[in-house]
This record gives sequence, C-alpha cells and structure tokens, in this order.
Amino acid sequence: MSEYSPAIFTVTQITEEISRIFGESFGSVSVEGEISGWKVAGSGHAYFSLKDEKSLLKSVMWRSRLDRLRLEPADGQLVQAHGKLTVYAPRGDYQLDVTSITQAGAGLLLQRFEKLKAQLAEEGLFDSERKQPPPFQVRRVIVITSPKGAALQDFLRVLKGLATPVEILILPVRVQGVEAPAEVAQAIHRARDLGGDLVVLTRGGGSLEDLWAFNEEAVARAIADCPIPLISAIGHEVDFTISDFVADLRVPTPTAGAHLVGDLVEGLFKNFQDKNDRLTEAISERISAHRIDLNLLIQKLKSASPAGSIPFHRQRIDDFLERSARALTHCLGSRRRDQLDLDGELRTRLERKLLKTQSMLLVQQEKLQAFNPLSTLERGYARIETAQSRRPIRARNEVPTDEDIRVQLSDGSFEANPHV
Repeated sequence: MSEYSPAIFTVTQITEEISRIFGESFGSVSVEGEISGWKVAGSGHAYFSLKDEKSLLKSVMWRSRLDRLRLEPADGQLVQAHGKLTVYAPRGDYQLDVTSITQAGAGLLLQRFEKLKAQLAEEGLFDSERKQPPPFQVRRVIVITSPKGAALQDFLRVLKGLATPVEILILPVRVQGVEAPAEVAQAIHRARDLGGDLVVLTRGGGSLEDLWAFNEEAVARAIADCPIPLISAIGHEVDFTISDFVADLRVPTPTAGAHLVGDLVEGLFKNFQDKNDRLTEAISERISAHRIDLNLLIQKLKSASPAGSIPFHRQRIDDFLERSARALTHCLGSRRRDQLDLDGELRTRLERKLLKTQSMLLVQQEKLQAFNPLSTLERGYARIETAQSRRPIRARNEVPTDEDIRVQLSDGSFEANPHV
C-alpha cells in the first residue's frame, strides 16, 4: 500500500492562488459598511476598514482615486465602497481595493428619521403650546456650533453688519460624526447655567448623513428640556431636521438665524421705545388735564371763599343761640309742671296703696289671732305632750306608761305622772 503525499506549496503560491480565486469568483464588487479607522498616510493613500455588526473588511484607496471623491469620508459613515478583492502578499491579508465610495443607507436613515419624528410628535414635543416665546430682552446669545464652520462666520458677519448690541457666547461642538450628538446635547444642557437669554443651534447645509447629529433623540430631548428659548438654524432652506421641529423657533439657514436675532433685538428695542413714547404722551396728557381741573378748582374756591360768609354765619350762630335759650326755658318750665303733676299723682297712689296694705294686714292679724294656740289655752284648754319627746297626746291610749307627761296652760306648764 503506497502512502499519500500531499502537494507542497510555497507561501507565495498559496497567496497567488487565493488572489486568483478572488479575481475569478468576485471580480468587481460593491460592499456596504461603516467606515472605521479612516487614515490618510503621508503618501496620500487612504487605509481604513469597512465593518458591520459582525465582521470587518480591511480596505485601501489609492491617492489617484481619493482625489476624485465627492464626499469627505469619516468614521461612522455608512457607505458603499466599489472595487475588487485582492491579497496583500507581504502580510497575507485580503483587502478591498477601493475605486470609489458613495453614500449609503439614506433609505435606512430616512426610516429612522420618520420613526423618531412620529414618536416625538406623539409625545407632544412638537406642540406649539410647549414652545417658548422669544425673550422680552436679549442681552446674551449662546451659539452652539462648530468653531471652524462657515455657519459661525456667516452668523457673526450678519450680526456685525446689523450692529446688533448683543453679547455672543460660543459653545464649540462637533456638528458631524458619531461624537457630535452627545457633544451637542451636552452643550444645550450647559447653556442653562451660562445666563443666556437665547440659544442658537446652527450649522451649514449637507446631506442627510451630514445633518444626522441633529436627528438624534438625545439632541431632541435636550432641546425640549432647555429652559431658554432656542432657535434651530441648521442647513439650507430645504433641509429639515428633528431639531427644527422641537426647537422654539426654526429658521432655514445660519444667516437667517442671525437676522432673526437682529430683528428680535431691534423689535424689542423699538417696542420698548414705542411703549415709552406712548407712556410719556399719556402722562403728559394726564398732567395737562389735571392742571386744567386744578385751575378750575382754584377759581371755584376763590369765588366761594369762606372769608366772605363769616359775618353771615356769625349772625346765624347768634340767632341759633337765642332760639335755643328760649326753647330751653320753655322746655324746663314744661318739664317742671309735668314733674309737679307727676309728684301729686304718685303721692295719691302711694296713699291708696298704703291704706289697702294696712287693711290687708289687719285681716291677716285677725286670722293669725284666731289660729294662735295661746288663744285657745286662754279659753280654759290645755295642751298635753310627752315630757321628753314632746309628742302630742290626742287620745287616752296615747298616754305613755314609762314617761311623764307635760301639760301646757295659758300661763305656764308643768310635768305630771299620769299613773299616780
């Protein structure tokens, strides 16, 4: 039995064979994935990886092709890379030799956009009732944007051209990329502690992917929780983000945001000036009206001066005193006669009452005399009672056998033994 001897290849042969198989099996391919580790070397060639939830594919794009790209690749972007699979022989790595890169996933992003928009609308975050009106006074404006972007320069240029007397405080954030949503949300939360009267959230225009940081839920909820009125000035006029719907005010561009701030400051100042003018005019009219009323009162007082009526009132007082004296004298005489009549009537009534009372007393005295026990004794009767207990004895069987009796007569009493 002969032994089986497998073919022996060199490393280079294996690498070349794999490269041949890749070329025959795949040819030109398009791969969709998220850019990771994007790096442009000193040679101008770009090295990066494409990844999804489970795998990672190393990729390379040469400088001649990189210069023709219409987008700026960055970590976190979802793209479609077009090229062919090759093997890098020195390391034995397979990689995608990229010829072009285009944006991908716009449809998925749009679905995410519509889903979050519907959810936040259902919660009431877009309702006009919860939106804050512009502040009455704008002294400090907090601008949240990229310090390197053209949006900030346009915003500041317009305010300078309008000569708007307002303080600008810039909170620098990234406005694109995977870190942008967290930075924007954190800046909005920080704005509440910086004493601002108005917050402007702004950046320039771009694709749906470029503006995606302003379609994240964390940014939307930070805007909804902001106690300071917030203006969303993001993108171009045709661009709409979730931030636009949640914000208290929305303008189409950063430039329009600057004009709105200028209009608010000018409008509030003009409104204040108009109210001040109307108040000044109303006060002047009121003072003039009161001055006329005061002059009329002065004339009335002069024409009806108390000094001219003093003699008349003196005479009236004398007449009143004289009539009062006569009336008092007459009243006292009448009262005196009434008093004498009343005294006579009272004396007569008292005498009659006294005679009646005396007659009643005589009758009662006779009654008492008739019921007086002593009167009965004076007629020869005696009262008999026990000597000690003083119990009256009315019949013979009530005479005690062991006790003396006491006999009461009209002129005294004595004790006796009834059984002697």
